[in-house]
Amino acid sequence: MYYYLISIIILAAVFLTEYYTRRHISIIGILAFIALSLIKYGMSYLSASLIAMLLLSFCLMYAYAVKRFAIFYIALGIIAVLFLICVHYGIATTYATMAFGIGALYGVASSGIESKKPKAQKQDVAIELRRDYLQILMGIVLVAVLGLMSISGFYLSFYLVLLGIFGIAFSANSKSKHLSVLRNLEKSGVFYGRGAIFLAIGFTILLSLYPDFKVALFGIAVLLFCDPIATIFGLRFGRSAKLPYNRKKSYAGTLSYFILGSVFGLLLVGYIGIPIALLLALFESLGNKLDDNITIAIAYGVIGSLLA
Repeated sequence: MYYYLISIIILAAVFLTEYYTRRHISIIGILAFIALSLIKYGMSYLSASLIAMLLLSFCLMYAYAVKRFAIFYIALGIIAVLFLICVHYGIATTYATMAFGIGALYGVASSGIESKKPKAQKQDVAIELRRDYLQILMGIVLVAVLGLMSISGFYLSFYLVLLGIFGIAFSANSKSKHLSVLRNLEKSGVFYGRGAIFLAIGFTILLSLYPDFKVALFGIAVLLFCDPIATIFGLRFGRSAKLPYNRKKSYAGTLSYFILGSVFGLLLVGYIGIPIALLLALFESLGNKLDDNITIAIAYGVIGSLLA
């Protein structure tokens, strides 16, 4: 417990250094801290401490944001090994996924990726639709893996998320023309990979609810399917009928979100899923400064924890 307190103090000092100096040298301090911890406590620290996962995932996303790809790849590799060690030694992997999600979210937030959103342009509508169709396709794969492979599907899903994050960084750092298709999926003026990164973080947060399989799957289904469906219906059918309290959202989008969420809820958690879907649809329709993938994941994480 004493060592954990020291860890938190050191981490807070690193964050403050970054905040006030506006330099990226603090990430070196985080890596040095992890290295010293491993030297002192060996593999037992690496396998038993969730602080390591928090630090590493923070490093991962911060390094991506500031384009330190060498550090990014090192952190990603260590995270993959760390999770494998957690699986091997029977450590609570759901806590590991939660630690990853929280650390990654902190890393993204401190880097300023989410700070400013550019004004929408006409070509962004077509890009948004392509991204939504791709998200639905990825959602089908991930839900199938989770549903058909039981606990091994849980492990595989986490590694698929890591693989996706690796792919985002690789395409961002590559000048290959073959990867231009992926780069064209991002809106103009938006930090590359922002949407996919937030989706990955939201997914891992919900994945931590896995001890109750149906509760976790309900949240994951809402995250992966309801939001893109709402966007598609909103763009196709909701251009005129906007919500009175948020002119950026439409009745068509919010209603489609609620209907699809209710179907998932009925199938997975019973009738209680209908009011939950309604709450999530209303919450999504309010709009906020953060990405929907994060806010919905956190909102359902609270509700799902109560259900579980």
